[in-house]
Amino acid sequence: MTGEQDGTGEQDRTGEQDRVADRIDAAGWWQLVGLALVGALVPLVFFVMLDVPTPWTAVVVLGLVLAVVLPASQVWNWSRRGGRAAVVETRRWIRAGSVPADVPEAVWRPRVQQWTSDLGRRRVSGWLSAVVAALWTLTAVTGSPQNWGLALVWALIAAVGLVGDPGGRAAAGRLLAAPVRSSAGHVSANGGRDADTTHQADRTSDHP
Repeated sequence: MTGEQDGTGEQDRTGEQDRVADRIDAAGWWQLVGLALVGALVPLVFFVMLDVPTPWTAVVVLGLVLAVVLPASQVWNWSRRGGRAAVVETRRWIRAGSVPADVPEAVWRPRVQQWTSDLGRRRVSGWLSAVVAALWTLTAVTGSPQNWGLALVWALIAAVGLVGDPGGRAAAGRLLAAPVRSSAGHVSANGGRDADTTHQADRTSDHP
């Protein structure tokens, strides 16, 4: 009977953790709103600056589609990484340069590795966007001044991909370089457990 109660309690705690991980904070909601606005405005800006006759219905439909697809893809991206809360928590670990003692090795290390991979892909996307911006700039300089707006848009996209999270890769690398914990301990970027965990181990050995 006790075992069944313990199992039920563990399931309840797991379900509560999943619900917390799926919650989207205020910053996340603002990010989704921003993506929806960008999706709605990009077709309008693109066709206006391109100066090509285009039916307004096509512009409106494309804007509505992007206004739905961009936020939905962001939510899906968060869910693949454990939810918005997990993504924010991982970023907090990397910026602080340490992981709390109650976070298992099997949880924090894959998260940090995934964050590093995502950062690498974002940097590649940023450089590709910079190349596209340079090409639009070249066309604007050589006789198509209406393309300056498109060059600016791609330059902004490139800046987002290249400037975000400065120093994040190095901080994540220091966390991943830390030795695997054999027992609960506060992992820090200095490559080992924090002093309070070491002192606790010393006190335990002195008092068998």
